[in-house]
Amino acid sequence: MRKESGFTLISVMIALILLSVGAVALARASGEVPAARTTSAVKTNAVAIARGHRERRRPRPPQDRTEEAAGRGKKAGENDGAGPYTRAVKPTTQSSTLRHVKVIVDYP
Repeated sequence: MRKESGFTLISVMIALILLSVGAVALARASGEVPAARTTSAVKTNAVAIARGHRERRRPRPPQDRTEEAAGRGKKAGENDGAGPYTRAVKPTTQSSTLRHVKVIVDYP
């Protein structure tokens, strides 16, 4: 009796199933990468707008740091009424010489 070597039909089918599941998972993950990259860029722009506005307001004396209504702006952070970002400023008084200023940026 001769001993035959090789793969059985069942082992080949299991290997193909595992390979196809891996390929589908890889395709699905690669489709989500561009969306995650776009979301990350939008959030980075929102943080840059908030930091930039905070730094522009920092030299002002505490009594001049008043609340600003929400305004729409672009990446540069200027309220031009046309951009996708909405920025608002909410100061709270800590003492007569100290104010806590919160810059809130909503993004698309």
